[in-house]
Amino acid sequence: MKLVSNKDEILATGLEPFDFESVDAVDIKKSLVDIMIKHKGVGLSANQVGLNYRCFVMGESKEAAIMVINPEIHGYGEEQDCEVEGCLSFPDVFVKITRPTSVQAKWYDEHGEEQGGILEGYGARVFMHEFDHLNGVVYRDKVSRLKWERALKKRDKIQKQRKQMVDYMHKAQAAINQAQSAQKD
Repeated sequence: MKLVSNKDEILATGLEPFDFESVDAVDIKKSLVDIMIKHKGVGLSANQVGLNYRCFVMGESKEAAIMVINPEIHGYGEEQDCEVEGCLSFPDVFVKITRPTSVQAKWYDEHGEEQGGILEGYGARVFMHEFDHLNGVVYRDKVSRLKWERALKKRDKIQKQRKQMVDYMHKAQAAINQAQSAQKD
């Protein structure tokens, strides 16, 4: 299992209900969490790895990650805030998104146990971001074209700087290796 391209049609597709009879939820959770942590994310939906199941994981570590299966949102708080969001499907692209600061939801965990309650703050934001994925909505759909294009330009700058840093580190290591070789002679 690996992340699909951000051009993959599955990201724009509403997903099918998760079927506990035909899918091993514990295995899916482990795979999703491993990929999420590997890519330094805090949430990952099934369609981001090409799976057509209404589920996602969220959390800041393997130990804290939860599995959310067939979620339903039953209400939103009245307060909203505008915060920066990123997405593993769009590396290094960050945009400010306005969302409610709380959400009331219900879902099932990997053992088929019903869970739910009110999520607030950052947890609510991650939940809503991943819930959007299940409905074929990505955060790009929530901003203007101009705002998205600006974010892409910033991404390009970040990636260029990262490449320059890697090139610099390689040159520095080559110089160190050359100096060590000269000392031995």
